[in-house]
Amino acid sequence: MDQMALLLLLLLGAVVTVPLGERLGLPAPVLMTLAGVAMAFIGFVPKVDIPPEIILPALLPPLLYASAQRTSWRQFAANRRPIFLLAVALVFVTTAAVAAVANAIVPGLPIAAAVALGALVAPPDPIAATAVAGSLGLPRRLVSVLEGEGLFNDVTAIVLYHVAIAAAVSGNVSLPHAFGLLVLSAVVAVAVGLALGWLTIKLIGLLCDATLQGGRTLVGPLVSYLHAEALP
Repeated sequence: MDQMALLLLLLLGAVVTVPLGERLGLPAPVLMTLAGVAMAFIGFVPKVDIPPEIILPALLPPLLYASAQRTSWRQFAANRRPIFLLAVALVFVTTAAVAAVANAIVPGLPIAAAVALGALVAPPDPIAATAVAGSLGLPRRLVSVLEGEGLFNDVTAIVLYHVAIAAAVSGNVSLPHAFGLLVLSAVVAVAVGLALGWLTIKLIGLLCDATLQGGRTLVGPLVSYLHAEALP
């Protein structure tokens, strides 16, 4: 099986798991995770070489854009306190817990590397969380909190990850610098998002063709991410 065949198989599996999950009463992300774990133990599945630097910008912006499209901003404003507690405080706590466990399990693992690992796994996937919450019939307020938290927890996790990597390379870390970088990243991201969002709304009236509007939904999030990533 070559890599192209594997890619087509994965796309087919992603399409099939949605109706299959509805029939079985299971969230589609759960089935996708189980399928991925099963494929990891299959010997004939080839190793896919993907440049790691393109994974985050290729996957994260469309996921967050799709989640933002479904978010009720009235509910977001009403639940902003628990949303930001989950998006910031809980990510810090999760990162610290994972780092402590990793440092205890792996002898000689540097603290900075353990923190980087914790930052990688701390933020939940907003799409998966929303899909699971919707299938369980959770209250609308709780779903709104999960959706809003999913829009901001990646900022905290990415800043923690970069600080941990810098600490692993240089051997020192400054907590005030990490907090200042977190605030700066959040402010820049919001400013870029508002500016490009306003521009996108203006372009909607000019793009009458449905195909062009579909392309805008793919290009817009990527452009926003790249600009926000480059500015700080």
